Amino acid sequence: LDADLLLKKILIASEKAVDISDRAFGVCFYDVEMEREILREQKIKHELARVAAGDENNGLFLQYQPILDLKSNRVCGFEALARLNSEQLGLVSPMEFIPIAEQAKLIVPIGRNVFLQAFRFLKKLEKEGFDTVNVSVNVSAIQVLRDNFTVDLIEMIREAEVCPENIGIEITESVFSMDYQGINRVLGSLRDSGLHIAIDDFGTGYSSLARERELNVDCLKIDKFFVDKLLTLSPEDAITADIISMAHRLGHCVVAEGVEHEEQKEYLLGNGCDKIQGFLVARPLDEEAALELIRSQAGTGPEST
Repeated sequence: LDADLLLKKILIASEKAVDISDRAFGVCFYDVEMEREILREQKIKHELARVAAGDENNGLFLQYQPILDLKSNRVCGFEALARLNSEQLGLVSPMEFIPIAEQAKLIVPIGRNVFLQAFRFLKKLEKEGFDTVNVSVNVSAIQVLRDNFTVDLIEMIREAEVCPENIGIEITESVFSMDYQGINRVLGSLRDSGLHIAIDDFGTGYSSLARERELNVDCLKIDKFFVDKLLTLSPEDAITADIISMAHRLGHCVVAEGVEHEEQKEYLLGNGCDKIQGFLVARPLDEEAALELIRSQAGTGPEST
């Protein structure tokens, strides 16, 4: 057997063993699928490193999913969603590249890139007179708990010359299990600066409605799980209305995620949900398509003439 090839296979197996060592002890054997997986991760890390280094030709871009206000039946904001287009791999799901970015300690510079792109989009909206449309950005615990996160973010907002009241920060409720007090303190300082805070995927993680009163948040985004249940459960059996009611009692706005059917929208509207997002409203849009959606809604786009 070729010595170089044998060494390569040993290194691949040992890298996998190191990767799982925090979860369990065991022996890792080399196989072809393992090699493919590790090589794919290495290619993704290379693409992410280009983003982190500020390479202008990197493949990170944003799409924007519209959020619909149910009372006015108009789009009132967008959630910015990170996408990675690799020259070698094509489109890479954020479900795959975000964990790799966190593991490779690249999530902070990548997060900064995401904020800057989102702020440029928001600036375009504000320049065209759409100064009440919000743009929200997802952040991880690693970002929030970093020293000077708030100071750096406020400085980026100032340099971008956008209104902080039009910026939302989304954080999953499971994040609070890491450092409840520390994260809540940071969110409080962001709210004091005018930003809106939302708990994403609410109902599937760490927090409870009883504890929501203590959190420095403005909005709860109901997880798609509860929205999907509206298609299979009777209105009497679904607890989605109870979540909406209790969230309102705590003073929170409510957004339902993953709305794909008209009957879901009607249920949510009838039970006082404030906003929805999902394929029923629109799929995630590229920047120009998102701008055109707002223009046409306002009667200033080509489709309105």
